[in-house]
Amino acid sequence: MSFEMHVDTIKYGDEISEKYTCSGQNISPEIKWKDAPSSTKEIVLFMDDPDAPRKSFNHWCMRNIQSSVGTIHENVPIAEKTDEGWIQLKNDFGKNGYGGPCPPGKKTHKYTVTLYALVRPLNESETVDRESMRKLCETLMVKKVTWMFTYGKK
Repeated sequence: MSFEMHVDTIKYGDEISEKYTCSGQNISPEIKWKDAPSSTKEIVLFMDDPDAPRKSFNHWCMRNIQSSVGTIHENVPIAEKTDEGWIQLKNDFGKNGYGGPCPPGKKTHKYTVTLYALVRPLNESETVDRESMRKLCETLMVKKVTWMFTYGKK
């Protein structure tokens, strides 16, 4: 068994539906995964645009996803904490939660969604800064999986 994921109904590398972008409803897509390692204590999600002009642009960062979860439902509310207890950090748009793809101009960008399966839960003091948290996830992960899709404004 291997840790696998997919985003909405798109194939790896294909374009995401406009519904999930700033040109559409700007709601988060459904993300499903299976076969997280049995030693997983927490799942952490990052969604980034590595093609952004200055630096990789973060669109979504969520932690405290229980190891028993296998789906993040569509349209997760913009909030610091969800009803499920998931904690959403501020993205590079300055909001807690999802911010859909919105590349400048008409250039198509690649977007990556990465799930980290961690050997222990993160605590509050380790999650103040998103980039420090990402580095910690790299050291605490049992496994990680990444999904890539594209989007460009028409």
